Amino acid sequence: MKRFLFLALAALALTLGSCDEKECCVQPPKSPITAAALTQTSTWYLGEYTAAGQTTRADAIKDRFALRFAADGSYRRVLLSDNSETAGTWKLSDPDNRQLNLIDHKGDPQNFTVESASTETLYLYRPDKAGQPETYLFKTVR
Repeated sequence: MKRFLFLALAALALTLGSCDEKECCVQPPKSPITAAALTQTSTWYLGEYTAAGQTTRADAIKDRFALRFAADGSYRRVLLSDNSETAGTWKLSDPDNRQLNLIDHKGDPQNFTVESASTETLYLYRPDKAGQPETYLFKTVR
C-alpha cells in the first residue's frame, strides 16, 4: 500500500511539475499603440521584409521605401531608390489602436496590424492576398 501511494504521489508530482508555463498562464494584454509612437521618429526605413517564409533585408528589398507619419494624419512614402514621394493619410483604429489604416495617393486602402512600436523599431504585419503573413520591420536608421 505504501509503495502504491508513493508511486501515485510521484506520478502526480511529475504531472503537475511538467506544466508548460505558456499553456498555464494567460499572457498580459499588449499596451495600446499611440499616434505618438508613429510620429516620434521623422522617418521609418524598411529594414526587413518577410513573405512566404523568406526574409529580405535592407538594400536587397525590391522597391525599398520609408514612411514619414505626421501628427495631422498625413504620411509620406519615400521610394529610397530615387527619393520619389507619394502622400496619403493614416489612422489607428481598433480598441487598442493596433490597426493601422493607410490610404495611399490613389485612394487605395492598406491595412496593417502594429505588432510593436518603440523608439527604434516599428513592426507591422498583414496577410497577403493568399492569406500568408507579410511582416515589415522598420528602423530609424537607413
